Formats: sequence, C-alpha cells, structure tokens
Amino acid sequence: MIDRLREAIAGAGINHSEVARKIGIEPSKLSKSLAGTRKFRVEEISAIATLTNVTADWLTTGRSARPPLRGAIGQMHHEPSDSAVLTDMVPPPPPVESGEWMSKGTRNRRRIVSAAWELYADRGIDNVRAEDVAAACGLSASAVNYHFRTKPQLLQAALRYSLETIAGVRDLNEPSDPVATLRHFARVHAGVDITVRRVWSIWIQSWARAESDDQTKRNLTAVYSEWLDMITGVVAAGQSQGTIRTGNTSLMVKALSVFIDGLGVARSTQHMPITDEEALSMLDEYLDAHILTGTHPQEEGT
Repeated sequence: MIDRLREAIAGAGINHSEVARKIGIEPSKLSKSLAGTRKFRVEEISAIATLTNVTADWLTTGRSARPPLRGAIGQMHHEPSDSAVLTDMVPPPPPVESGEWMSKGTRNRRRIVSAAWELYADRGIDNVRAEDVAAACGLSASAVNYHFRTKPQLLQAALRYSLETIAGVRDLNEPSDPVATLRHFARVHAGVDITVRRVWSIWIQSWARAESDDQTKRNLTAVYSEWLDMITGVVAAGQSQGTIRTGNTSLMVKALSVFIDGLGVARSTQHMPITDEEALSMLDEYLDAHILTGTHPQEEGT
C-alpha cells in the first residue's frame, strides 16, 4: 500500500509538505507513514485519494493494474514533483503555479510569498514594503494587504516557504534511504548557491529579530518545529533500518540542527573562512561520529 501511496503522490506532482497540510497532519507523520514506521489512518488514506485523484480502493487493495480516476474533474497541469530532484544543489523554490487545482486566492498568496521571500533575502526584511512586494509579484498593494494584514504574517509565510524549499532536497519528506538523505542534505548546506543563500538569509534575519520581537519569536518557533519534525522523520526512519544510532532521537536531532545552523551562519556571513572542502569534511565527520552506525557506505564524492 505504501508503494501505491507514493506512486499516487508522485503522479499528482504535489510535494509532501503540501500533502501533509492538505490532509491535516504534520510533515513528520507523513514521513513516518511513508517510511513504514507509522500506520496511515483511514481518513488520511481517503484524503490522499481525493487529493491525488485516485480511488481509496486502489490505494488500499491495488486490485486494478493502474490507479483508476475517481471521476472526471477536468484537465490538470502538474509541475515535476519536488521528490524527483536529486541533484547536488538545492532545487528551485516551490513553483508558484502548481496546477489548476489551486484556487485563484491560493495562487495569489503563493505569488506574494515567493516575491516577498526573494526581496526579504536580498534587500533585508526591514527594507521591504508591501508596495515593493506588490510590484515584484504583479499584484496590487491592497491584494498583498488582503492576504497578509501584517508583516509578521508575511514573514512567517516566507519562513515556511524556505522550509518547503529545503524539504525538496533528496526526498526529505520521504526518506527511502535516510543516510543518503542526511549526507546529501548536509552537502547542500556546505555550499551557498543563490537559493541556499536566500534560505539562510531569511533564517538569520528572523533569528536576529526574534531576540527582541515576541511575534517573530513565536512565528520562528512554529516553523522551526516543523523543520525539526522533518529531520526527526529522517532520523527515525534510519533508526528503524539500523543505519542511524538509537538513543535519544530528539537530542540527536537538536544537536545536528545546531551544528548545521552554526555552519550555515558562518558560511553565509563569511565571518569565519571555511572552504567548501573544509565544510564537507566537518559535516561528514560529524555524521560519522554522532549520527550513523557505520553500517552504511558514504555516498560517492563525500
């Protein structure tokens, strides 16, 4: 059944963060379910069937050779699934136009968030006005204010947009090979291309604002909790396979996150000279020393 669920989600071209939100569960729970460490609820299977336009009967029994459609709902356009991206660089941010199943309001929100994300990262959060976002996304300032009444609301959406971007790295939401996922994810963060630089810019600015702004702190805490949940799903999947050490999973995830965050800040701000080779070496040594069991070979090139 899990293979059919994966096939249905991949065929629909919807990333796993979006699936989790649509069916009303946390991304980490979807990760664990797709990894076989948590059972899907009946209502979750039904919701995935509706979302991916297949029948619940096919998902649960596989009686037909191919996933039958639930009914004609019109032509749908799908962008390539985020989980198909397996390159050494972080994939582009989630596409704004994800398909006709999105309402106009949802598409406009995505356009606003995408534009704000780039502007906040490149110009600085405090230097961007609603009018700037409107001009960048081709909508009116009133439309921006309609969807996001305050800047903290838009900043939280931008933080979550960064999370979706990172979640597209090597099946972070569906770790078929948890060790390869962690190594690949670490390698992405060892270098700073334009997309990674923007992700770190948003996080670093938000951390600084959270020190003195309670609303930003709450927003950051909420989004960062989702990030920790995704990493926890990868680690838990590896523990069930015997390739990641057992023990205090929560503490292991927190320590790994602190290490990656510290390296990301150092690389982004360039206050400490760290070469690509040094960053890769530090990350691989950390994973080998603190996370992995030693039963899984390193990826080629690590």
